[in-house]
Formats: sequence, structure tokens, C-alpha cells
Amino acid sequence: MVGNGGNARMFLAQELRRAREAKGMSRTALAGRLYVSESLIKLWETGRRVPTTDDMEKLDDLFGMSGVLVRFRENFVKAVVPLEWFGRWLEVESRATALWSFELAVIPGLLQVEDYARAVLRAGEHNADLEDMVAARIARQCILTKEDEPPTLVALIAESVLRNNVGGPKVMVSQFEHLIHLAEQGDNRIIVQIIPASAHVCARFNAAFAIASFDSGEVAYLGNALRSEVVEATEDLVRVRRMFDVYRADALTKKESIAYISKVAEEWKSQI
Repeated sequence: MVGNGGNARMFLAQELRRAREAKGMSRTALAGRLYVSESLIKLWETGRRVPTTDDMEKLDDLFGMSGVLVRFRENFVKAVVPLEWFGRWLEVESRATALWSFELAVIPGLLQVEDYARAVLRAGEHNADLEDMVAARIARQCILTKEDEPPTLVALIAESVLRNNVGGPKVMVSQFEHLIHLAEQGDNRIIVQIIPASAHVCARFNAAFAIASFDSGEVAYLGNALRSEVVEATEDLVRVRRMFDVYRADALTKKESIAYISKVAEEWKSQI
């Protein structure tokens, strides 16, 4: 029986390798059939990455496993490894023209400094290599600085996030200085807005979410401590977009938010 999340992920990795070897295929040959790199196959087979649903469907077909791999991924693995291990949302995120996020527990991953990200991921029960997870999270952030039309990002952050002690006062100060630096850039590509505690957002919704916009439409990501999913159904997207708009109406302005983050940063500095 599969036990915790780490066992589920490693069990899947071992089964992928067994299935490949049973077919008499090398990693190079499998990579060629799937049009991916051999290094990615190695990451799958060592449990350091989880194949996307599309790739898993191809593996199921290639190995003749009748959808077993896809079902195992969705039911046992998906809820217990960090976002960076899943290609579906990362692919969506990398192609978006605009991103809209709401967080009520931590600073959004795209805006985290390395030490803050390390503290967040260390606190989770991911059972994956910590430094690999940190590197993957920081690597995601390159989309914000890419030369070819980086997306705009509007990040709504609950006031409580600024009070949560993640990594200690020094890490908090470093994180807030980074956040202020990004928010003060003149091109308005990154907008950070704080939702004050008086808005009572936690009473309305208890999970983080993000929306990725494209010329052709939108896709959303919903996540909490137990499960995460990519949402594409129209009715769900309408609901998520409505929630974002309501929350943003309660948020401080960009200028007010920067001032408030600066104020809280000074409070954290006094504890160093």
C-alpha cells in the first residue's frame, strides 16, 4: 500500500522505470518517442519531477497500462508534492499575458526570495529534496523578467501574510524589501496590493488561487494544504474571477500597499 506523499511519488517513479525497462527501451529511446529530453526522463524516474497529465497519458498508451498511471498521479501523487513539480500550471503560467493571484498564508511563489521560499517549503510535508524544490520555485520567477513580453502580475496578499513569521525576522525583512523593490518598478508590470484584515477575506474563501489570462481566455489554479487543481470550466472561472474582483475592491491601493509593507518591515527589523 502507498503510504505518505513521498512514498507515492517514489512508487510512481519506480513504476515508470520498470515499465520502460519491460519494454526494452532506454531513456534515450523513450525521450525520443515523447519528444522530451533524456534528462527529464531521469527526473521522472528518480522522483524529482512528476510528468504532466499529457505526458502521463502518452506513457500509459506507450506502456499499454490502460490509464493506470494517470489515475495514480491524480489520486495519490498530485496532492502531496509542491506546485513546481507539475508541468500543467507551469506551462500555463509561462504562456500567460497576465497573472492574477490571491494569497492568505504566504507571499506568492513568484515573488518569494530564496530564504523565504526555503522556509515555506521546509514547513511542508513534501518529502522531496528541499534544495531542488527551492531551485524550482526560484526558476519559475524568470517569466517575470523574460525579454519576450513578460506577463503583468497583480498579487493580492492578505494582511495576515505580513504577520506570519516565516524563517524569522531577517528573512521577513529581506522578503519585504524584495517585495517593495518589485512593486516600485515604474512599468506597473508587477502590482502588489494588501487586503486589510478588516476585509475578512478568510471568512469568504480559505484557499489561495491564481488566474492566468491569454488572448484566447483564462485558466485558474486553486490550491490549499490538501489539494490543488487547474480549473478550465467556464462556470468555475467566472466564480474565481468574481472572487478576485471582490477581493481587489477591498484591497489597499498600490501606493498604500507599499507604504504598509514598509511599515511592517520596520516592525520586523525591530526584532532583529
